[in-house]
Amino acid sequence: MRFTSLLIVVILCLAVVSTPRAQDPAPAAPSPSASGPVVALSMIATDKDGKGLNSIRKDEIRVFENQIEQTVLGLEADERPVDYVIVMDSTGSFHDVLESAIEAAKLFVVNRRPQDQVAVVRFVNSDKIEKVEEFSTNNEALQKALDDSYVEAGQSAVIDALYLSAQYVAEHNKSNEGRRKALVVFTDGDERISYYKLKDLIGLLYQESVQVFAIGFVTQLNEQQKTKPGKETPRERAEKLLATIAEQSGGRVFFAENKDQILASAAEILLHLRAQFRIKYQSTTDAAKTGFRDVEVKFATPEGETRHLVTPRAYWFGPKPQPAKSDKKKKKP
Repeated sequence: MRFTSLLIVVILCLAVVSTPRAQDPAPAAPSPSASGPVVALSMIATDKDGKGLNSIRKDEIRVFENQIEQTVLGLEADERPVDYVIVMDSTGSFHDVLESAIEAAKLFVVNRRPQDQVAVVRFVNSDKIEKVEEFSTNNEALQKALDDSYVEAGQSAVIDALYLSAQYVAEHNKSNEGRRKALVVFTDGDERISYYKLKDLIGLLYQESVQVFAIGFVTQLNEQQKTKPGKETPRERAEKLLATIAEQSGGRVFFAENKDQILASAAEILLHLRAQFRIKYQSTTDAAKTGFRDVEVKFATPEGETRHLVTPRAYWFGPKPQPAKSDKKKKKP
C-alpha cells in the first residue's frame, strides 16, 4: 500500500471519530477538610479491544492515591495543544523497517492540528542522540527531516534517547501550562547500553507529565533465542521495556508486524494526541509532604471490567529534584 493511500485512510479515520466528552463536566466542590492539592491528570479510556472510548461519566470512575480513595471533582475532554517529539531509532538493527517507520511517522506530521508543535530526534547510541528538526509547525521541513533518516552501526540506547527527548519536550513552551507533552517513539526496543536507568526515565516522565506512545518493531528479534533456561529473549525484553515505559507514563504501546498494523497503531495514537480526557480529584495527601504519589484510576461499574483507563501511574508533588546523573556528562539532543 502506498503512503498516499495510508494517509487518506488515516485522515478519514480521524474525521469520523467524535471528540471525547464527559457526560457530567461540572466539577464537584473541593472538600473543605482536604489537606492536599487538586490534581489533574490526562486519561485515556479504551474498550475491550483497546480502541479509544469517546464518552465516559465521572460517576463511573474511582481514583486511588497511595492506595487511598480520592474524591473525583471533575472530568472533561482534554483538547489542549500538544508538543511532541518523534523519536526515531536509527541503529543498524532497524534497517529493514526504517522505511515503514518513516512512512508512519509522516502521518503524525501531516495530521497534526495547527496549534500542535512537532520535533524530530534520531538516535543510535548514547553519544549520538540528535535533534534533526527543532519544534516546528512547518510540515515540509518535518517531513524532510524524516526522509533524511538513515541507519548506522551502534549499541542502541533507547532509554537515553527517551530521557533526553523528555527533557527536550519538557523545556519547550515551559511557561505555557496549557499544553500537553508527549513522545512518539519508533524502535525495536532492543536496549543495549544506556547511561540512565529505567527508574530515572520513569521518574522524569512523572515529574514532567510526559506521555510516551511507542510503535515497536520487534519481529526482527524473533530469531534470537534464549541463551539460558529461564532467561528472557531479546524480543521479550524489548516488549517488556516499551510496555513499562508507555504504561507508567499514561501512554500506550503497539507492536506492529506489517503496514496495516502500523497504520492502525498510528491512527490510534493520533486520536490520543488530539484529545483525551482530563480528570481532576482532591488529594488527601498532606501538602507538606513532597515526592512521588502513586495513582490508580479504574472503572467502578461492573461493565468497567471490559474497559480500561490509562493514566500516569504516579506524579511528583513539590519542588522538582535535580535531574538524574549518569557516569558520563550527557548532552541534550
